[in-house]
Amino acid sequence: MSSLSVRVAFLFTSWLLLSSFRMTAGDQPSEPLLYDVRGAFVTARADVSPGLIARTDRLVDNAIRATVRQKALPRTILTVRISEAGYLPLVVGARFRARVMIEATAVGNGEKIAVGSFMVSTFALDSEHADARLAERIAERVAREFRLQNAGPSTLATALFP
Repeated sequence: MSSLSVRVAFLFTSWLLLSSFRMTAGDQPSEPLLYDVRGAFVTARADVSPGLIARTDRLVDNAIRATVRQKALPRTILTVRISEAGYLPLVVGARFRARVMIEATAVGNGEKIAVGSFMVSTFALDSEHADARLAERIAERVAREFRLQNAGPSTLATALFP
């Protein structure tokens, strides 16, 4: 057998082997880990409004209670810490902001399994309305990240079209 025919046979065999091998595309987003969130604790420093803490706790708890998982997932408890809250005065009203840190802790062994942080902000005319809007934004973000059912306040549209 000639050297050329051996090379052609080797290339053909290599081509057959490599063409049957497929790798998954690296640019496809992987499925994020889902957890069965069993509860949440909202904490903050002393300078954060108690109304913001209480309303955030209530909204996150409502989202957890409204969520039903169809299959068994790792059970976790969330710690939502409002680490920083402040505002930037404007000509009319102010831009209110809060930095939030979340830790997901495994129920079985108490190990931290996820940690993250984010910022939320909103515009409001006074601090009472700002607390309500910031709490809604924090609860929406937690619900989106952990795929909870966002059980927000019902409106006429949600009552007519569930």
